[in-house]
Amino acid sequence: MDSAQAALADIGLVLARSGHALFEFLFSCGDAGLSRLRKALCDALRSRPQIVTITSNDLFLPWGMLYLPPDPETRLPQRSAAWDWKGFLGYTHLIEHTLGFVENYHPLIEHGTERPQAGLQFDLRMQNGDAPGTGPIGAVRAVIETHADVSERSCKQDLAEALSDPRVRDHIMVFGAHGCGERQDQRGATQARLTLTDGESICSSDLEYWRTTRQERLPDPLCFMMVCEGGRTRTFVHEGLGRPLFDLGVGCLIGPEIEIPKNFGSLYTCRFFEEFFKGERAAAVARSLTQEFLTTHATPLGLVFTLLRGIDNRLVDASAAAREPA
Repeated sequence: MDSAQAALADIGLVLARSGHALFEFLFSCGDAGLSRLRKALCDALRSRPQIVTITSNDLFLPWGMLYLPPDPETRLPQRSAAWDWKGFLGYTHLIEHTLGFVENYHPLIEHGTERPQAGLQFDLRMQNGDAPGTGPIGAVRAVIETHADVSERSCKQDLAEALSDPRVRDHIMVFGAHGCGERQDQRGATQARLTLTDGESICSSDLEYWRTTRQERLPDPLCFMMVCEGGRTRTFVHEGLGRPLFDLGVGCLIGPEIEIPKNFGSLYTCRFFEEFFKGERAAAVARSLTQEFLTTHATPLGLVFTLLRGIDNRLVDASAAAREPA
């Protein structure tokens, strides 16, 4: 742990500089209105933990990785500049990105008096062949099954039938699979995609097709993407899986902006749902896990998870839902 903490300290300043450079690029290189916004943001973010909602259809960033020095006199380019994890927005504040108003959306996931329904979309190639219940997805499955009734889908056809059927009404959707956002190579652009056990690509265009066939929105489930780059959302549908999942009716989406190790993704997912099934709010769980993984596992990877619409997203039973304000 000592060597891990030392490595973390070395990389922390590099991350802080990068996060601050992006913050300044956004808010210091524009007109007078942006300058006023920058001052208001700096004053608020330095005063106490805030609740931050970014609403935009064309500006998408890893907001949790933006950095603002707690001390305004700090000069991060200096060799031994002072920095603190608390300066990262995702460490201190509750942050969500929304795409705008959605009629009839409600952050409370009501599951009546029964156990919640969970749909698990798993690439079974990620588990140990000699011990199917183990490995990255085995651990996640065990946590979910403890708290919810599970339907597992392991190939593209299974997912197509579920998402195009209006009778399927999951409260939680979990993807444990290989995937990527939009890619550019010598052959041009490829759509964002993921693959399950059969290796068949599931693209944003597939999600759009299943939406038109379903003809009814999903009932605002939480969708957790244990998929590399699964949290990416961009201007156009084909650039990330986030936008077509929202069009399909997902209420809250959580996923990483970058490629992450499978074991870390599994551990983060398990810890997230251990807390989420207690009725905790999604954003508060994500923030506490960022802090926990830094102190317990010496990794800043919690910062790369993006929360797309869902600061107040949480599970409630019928009695709790009746007590919530409209």
